[in-house]
Amino acid sequence: MLNALRSIKGPHGAFLLVAAYGCMAMAEPETSSASALDEIVVFADPNDLLTAPGSGARLTQEYLDRFDHTDLHQLLSGVAGIYLRDEDGYGLRPNIGIRGATPDRSQKITIMEDGVLITPAPYSAPAAYYVPNVSRMKGIEIVKGPSAIRNGPHTVGGTINFVSEPVPSKRAASIGLSVGNDGYHKLEGRYGDVIGDSGYLVDAMRYGSDGFKQLDGGGDTGFERNEINLKWTLLDTKLRPQRLTFKIGYADEDADETYLGLSDADFATNPTRRYVSSQLARFQTNQVALSLNYGLQLGESTRINSKLYYNTFEREWNKLSGFVRGNPVLRILSQPELYNREFGLLTGERNSEVGADRDTLDITNNDREFNSSGWQTTISHFLEFGMTRHNIHAGFRVHTDEVDRDDRQRGYLMTDGALIWDEVNRGSKVNKHQNSEALAIYVEDEVDWKDLTVTIGLRFEDIEGLRTNNLNNETKTTSQDFLSPGFGMHWQINNQLGVLGGVYKGFSPVAPGSSGEPEESLNIEYGLRYRNDRVSLDLIGFKSDYENLLGRCRVSDFDCSPGDEFNGGNVEIEGLELMAESNWPIASNIEARVSIAYTYTDSAFQSQFLSRFSQWGLVNEGDELPYLPKHAVQVHLGLESGSWRVWSALKWRAEMREEPGNDNPDVGLFAEELTEIDLSGSWQFSPVVTGTLTVQNITDEATVVSHRPLGARPNKPRSIIAKISYEL
Repeated sequence: MLNALRSIKGPHGAFLLVAAYGCMAMAEPETSSASALDEIVVFADPNDLLTAPGSGARLTQEYLDRFDHTDLHQLLSGVAGIYLRDEDGYGLRPNIGIRGATPDRSQKITIMEDGVLITPAPYSAPAAYYVPNVSRMKGIEIVKGPSAIRNGPHTVGGTINFVSEPVPSKRAASIGLSVGNDGYHKLEGRYGDVIGDSGYLVDAMRYGSDGFKQLDGGGDTGFERNEINLKWTLLDTKLRPQRLTFKIGYADEDADETYLGLSDADFATNPTRRYVSSQLARFQTNQVALSLNYGLQLGESTRINSKLYYNTFEREWNKLSGFVRGNPVLRILSQPELYNREFGLLTGERNSEVGADRDTLDITNNDREFNSSGWQTTISHFLEFGMTRHNIHAGFRVHTDEVDRDDRQRGYLMTDGALIWDEVNRGSKVNKHQNSEALAIYVEDEVDWKDLTVTIGLRFEDIEGLRTNNLNNETKTTSQDFLSPGFGMHWQINNQLGVLGGVYKGFSPVAPGSSGEPEESLNIEYGLRYRNDRVSLDLIGFKSDYENLLGRCRVSDFDCSPGDEFNGGNVEIEGLELMAESNWPIASNIEARVSIAYTYTDSAFQSQFLSRFSQWGLVNEGDELPYLPKHAVQVHLGLESGSWRVWSALKWRAEMREEPGNDNPDVGLFAEELTEIDLSGSWQFSPVVTGTLTVQNITDEATVVSHRPLGARPNKPRSIIAKISYEL
């Protein structure tokens, strides 16, 4: 590690080298309780949220269980400052953004599990085609503001950290079965025990559905997911408190899922229809994740945590991409009356002309293999200096990841509602390798003086990238380094009211081999926190000033090659976040609870330009960004007693434009206003058996949630899910 540090040139390297040596010399050989050896994640203690100079949220186990959701979109919609774009109705491929960072395949946020980067290739190919299953999590942490610089590489928006179930301190077992309409099913179980100074936990689950869409001519539109994980931990306090945890997990998916949507007219007639041209769609994945976590307590004031990790992810997605030669599918579905012939081929109402590329449908098998691995260490040290208390954090990570892409094209003829291979060997459209090697270091000092907390931090990233195009043997390299300072403060005015503010420099690296500049942003936040015995309230204003907003081409975009990047210039995004919660007794053993999450957002490009990036096109100064709704709110209302609980959730999101503009959002491509109501009730039949009944989207309202990738797509219709669970 020190050799790697010495290789950093210039004043940045000198500063970081001194900081790293200083932090590694902080150990004090004293004794301490083993309770501080839990795996270090974003917030080591829930109370960190109360005085943190930056904003954040923690979704607890109780929150995750309210509506038995497996869709990450549904859970995160209860957090202010998060933007979501639905795609399949089940959250299989989430699109998540934070404070203006594009939600497109969650590529501009840092996603972790237990503090470890978990997306398939966070530097080389950050599109999140895999995220952990929320049903096996104990909690989810969301970090925004200056605290984001601890967790790179993508700090322009923030971080989401999944916290897995810990190894139990005594024998524990649970099993749950959920069933619902459209063939929905979920079977999950856990078992853990303690053996001497060690313990283990095994959890497994299988869930899936027949799908809520109907394929013309019949066929499958559902999915199946399987997952199994083993966690083993050894606690040793004979010499000094220390804990070693090993975790291994396997997951796979088999889904009959497509990018293809509908024309607006067909959506209005039957929103759950699927055109026959998507009949060959199939998405298959398998994923293996391993990590070794070591925690060591040195005295009462110093804690060290090291992690080794390795993840591999493979996926094949066989799906309709368009026509071998012709107009893009999104353009055809937006104006089917102008492209009557192509539209008829998509719906199966016309037959293809043999030998005509314009009539030949492009069904491409998008094959990807990802690997990522790394070693990271964090050091936390507490000290008192005069009238101040310092909580110093420092860490480094050495990381490498890679992706191999092979998009194999085949042509199919539409013949009486069936797709017939044209028997032409077309080869690969894309065949390339990308890899990245990164060194990341951060230092942060949290200083307490009386009722004031000030945090000063610095993050450094040094990234080397390589891209090899196997179709033309072209090789390109990139070298990026970035220094990201951050400052935050929190002043506790009295026992109930505190104010906070902060500023930091955000960063998102370019892809390996790109000729562009990394995405940079200046992020500012300010606000107040109020707490009493019954009420908690966070009111936060934010502004993100992007120096050079990047757009990244995906397979579903036209007129660009997957992975190409486009510069949108200077963009300003600002908004307001409100998070509030209250509880009060309404009877001797009944408590009422309410929580509100509201986000207001305004955005504007600061220049005029014409982009080949299909999600931008012609942009005028002052145009708003796509996929950032002006208003979004979620309200939870609950009644709880000793043996039962009832919860309702109201979710509302304003119309959301899907292309730049400054007029009404319902001009051009746009996602409709969305309103959904969920209702859930549970009853504890005995100390170990609980039953739950959930109705999602109780009004069965059908809404166009997005026209991308390829046409109008619906939210999930009304779903009724019953669950029975046993917990020992």
